[in-house]
Amino acid sequence: MSKKDYKRPPIVIAEDEHERLTNLALAALDRAPGAVDLFVELSRAKTVKALPEHVVGVGSVATFEYDGSSYREYELVDPHRADITERRISVLTPVGAMLLGLTQGQTIEWVGPDDRTHKVVVGHVRAAR
Repeated sequence: MSKKDYKRPPIVIAEDEHERLTNLALAALDRAPGAVDLFVELSRAKTVKALPEHVVGVGSVATFEYDGSSYREYELVDPHRADITERRISVLTPVGAMLLGLTQGQTIEWVGPDDRTHKVVVGHVRAAR
């Protein structure tokens, strides 16, 4: 699959998060592996006043598959809160950027900088407690 052969599903982002996350992505372009991915996803996202509960946003907890491995109850967070041992994934990682805005049941595929195809399938989404 080349970079031109895949299609990304429609995504939504809360209006109040869009500008903040865009600024975060731009500030981290040279430092974070998923900053470009985050910027691209934000540039194609539809903004909504309030994010529906079944959509992954910062602070959402999702169960998903990433490249065939299952991840249960991982929270999408800002970079300073990220800790994989605590099941918190930064929105500035490639998988975090790709999770953002997806709805339960959606799948996204992309080609990474390693020229490998990656795939995320979202199972369940809920708000963090």
